[in-house]
Amino acid sequence: MNQGIPSLGWYSRQGYFSKFVVAFVSVVILVLAINDIVEAWFVKRQTTDVASKSLSDNAQSAAQRVEQYMSAIERQISWATRASTTTVEQRRADFALLLQQIPAIDRLIYLDGIGREQLRSTRQETVVESNLDYSGDARFKEGKGNLVWWSPIYFDGRNPFVAVAFAHSGQTGGSTIADINLKFLGDLINPGEINGDTHVYVVDARGRLLADSDASRLLGTDLTSLPQVDARSNQTDLSAMIGQDLNGRSMLSGTAPIPAMNWYVFSERPLSVVLLPMYSLLYRSTWLLALCISFGVVAGTLLARRLVTPIRALQDGARQLERSNFDHRIKVQTSDEIGEVAQQFNRMADQLQNSYEQLEQKVNERTRDLAQSNSELKALEEIGRAVISSLDIDAVLTTIVTRAVELSRADAGAMYDFDATRRMFHLAKAYTFDGDYQKAVVGDGIKFDKSVLGLAATQRQPISIPDVAHSRGDLFENKALAAGLKSMLVIPLLKQDQILGALVLQRRAAEEFPRSMISLMQTFADQSVLAMSNARLFRELEQKGRQLTLASEHKSQFFANMSHELRTPLNAVLGFAELLADGLYGTMPERATEILELIRADGKHLLGLINDVLDLSKIEAGELTLALDDYSVEGIVHSVVASTSSLASAKGLNVTAALEEHLPVGRGDQRRLTQVLINLVGNAIKFTETGSIDIGVKAVGGQFDIAVSDTGPGIAPEDQERIFEEFHQVDNSSTRKKGGTGLGLSISRSLIELHGGRIDLESTMGVGSTFRVIIPVRVMEQRR
Repeated sequence: MNQGIPSLGWYSRQGYFSKFVVAFVSVVILVLAINDIVEAWFVKRQTTDVASKSLSDNAQSAAQRVEQYMSAIERQISWATRASTTTVEQRRADFALLLQQIPAIDRLIYLDGIGREQLRSTRQETVVESNLDYSGDARFKEGKGNLVWWSPIYFDGRNPFVAVAFAHSGQTGGSTIADINLKFLGDLINPGEINGDTHVYVVDARGRLLADSDASRLLGTDLTSLPQVDARSNQTDLSAMIGQDLNGRSMLSGTAPIPAMNWYVFSERPLSVVLLPMYSLLYRSTWLLALCISFGVVAGTLLARRLVTPIRALQDGARQLERSNFDHRIKVQTSDEIGEVAQQFNRMADQLQNSYEQLEQKVNERTRDLAQSNSELKALEEIGRAVISSLDIDAVLTTIVTRAVELSRADAGAMYDFDATRRMFHLAKAYTFDGDYQKAVVGDGIKFDKSVLGLAATQRQPISIPDVAHSRGDLFENKALAAGLKSMLVIPLLKQDQILGALVLQRRAAEEFPRSMISLMQTFADQSVLAMSNARLFRELEQKGRQLTLASEHKSQFFANMSHELRTPLNAVLGFAELLADGLYGTMPERATEILELIRADGKHLLGLINDVLDLSKIEAGELTLALDDYSVEGIVHSVVASTSSLASAKGLNVTAALEEHLPVGRGDQRRLTQVLINLVGNAIKFTETGSIDIGVKAVGGQFDIAVSDTGPGIAPEDQERIFEEFHQVDNSSTRKKGGTGLGLSISRSLIELHGGRIDLESTMGVGSTFRVIIPVRVMEQRR
């Protein structure tokens, strides 16, 4: 929404009368204000220009006086260095005369050609041939190289001084040095004709105060913080400018340089004093503006009153229309634009009166439609939630039938199931059915071929019967007519080519079902199909789940029974083979002995496979129990190395063990841990052709870390997780030749997990594999 311009918010909320007066007065104020601003700008510019020129001239005049005075001092001192003065007495007389004529000179010194002091004269004393060494003094060195040399400013107490050095003529001529007290500058820049508001001062090249017309200011003060001093000392601008004094007041400043000395003279006046003429103008303009505003308010009020009266008549008419008083008409006795607006307003009132009556009727109709649509949406939402959240088909169908009857304003409704075998429709759910009519409908069902339900299913579209009495009169329709139900809507429940049933809605009045209602009921039918399909799928899944559970139980029981049945005769076979091999029944031929060894080897292998299957069945049934007790991990490793060394030696492999010192005593099932380690080492030997199998053991953080590494072919990344699955082996020619059931790693992982540990695998193709067993050192209870 447009919020308008914030500064005009008050104005936009006012009436036309106030707006007119404000606008009229604003124009007067604007014109006068612009005039005053322009005039004040010109006055300010003229005043500052005049003051700037005056201050600049004043500064230039003071600078000339200072420069002339310093030039006069320079000329008089240079007279004392004339070549005719050759004796000390003559120089003493000259120095005494200079001190008498020039009060600013504080001291005179004469140095010979090598910088030794020959004469020093002050107003208090004269020193002859002191021979003080000035050869390293800048005044001597600079004075020898220049005809006249002025030193930088230095301070002695409160007073500033400057030294001037004059070189004497001749190869062995010395130099004369004069120390000049600059306190006299205050008299040069402060003559009586300067305006009392004007402040004049002199600064050196470093911005230090050398002289000031205000005697209270401390000489030597650093004034570079003032913008006008900083600008002049840096020679960035030499025109008049607005600066500040040390108290922060704005000052109009004029400047003049003293080039020979590299000094600057500033002449300043407070800006507030300079602009007094402008302030006087603004004061007069303010009084004039106030007078004009008063006149504008009176004139604007009189004009606005003549304009606002007919507008208020229009406003009152608008209020009457707002209150729905369409009989009110506006009376304005003018023939101008406002009178025309009033006539247009009256014609609009006539049109509004007619439109309002039509709109009220349309709103009532639309309200009924919206209420119906809202009920339909709520019903669809309720049915959707029921279909998604509930698998109770009876509850879902009851909700659908109930809401369908309510929304369609039917007197009865029912949901029918279809029996494809008998080709019959059976009543599944009914709502507001008469008891006798329901019994008549239930009976033996409704035949598919001789009913309107079958016809709707065959045509695969709803059938609306506005008057059952004028229909074809099948048995179902006749029963409805007998129960006083005269109109009917039948919607088939279809899933692709399959017929699931039908939704039937009936009314006691003979009337047509609207097309929009048929479309809505078709949606209800689709929801019913979805609910019935979900229920059937759930029943099928539940049945399949029970079958899978039963099959798993049968499999586990079969493995357990078969393992016990197979081990008994196999142990007998192995026992008799052992007795025959030991010669208990006599000496066996060599060929028979070889056969017995094969029988014993294959029997032991088969017994190991049977034990694996038995262990797997126990693990799946949750019947495997660990025998927890203290054990030595060193003993387990050495036992495994001893058991597998012969198998490794047969392939030319070495089995080595590297155990960390001082391993703690473990707690767990020693036999099962030995079984796991034998399985890992056995697999490593089985798949390794050259190299070695290394067993490493260490204790870290309360856990045993047992690593079995080989130099075999390695395991591909996509097979590294699957090899721990039951009956799975790496599917390639090199491993298929090794045999086995694929249960060893699955059983090993399960046994380690019962201990609360895990088995990790790291493998690189062509390099080898490492199986790492991580188990707690102390297992206090079996994990499930």
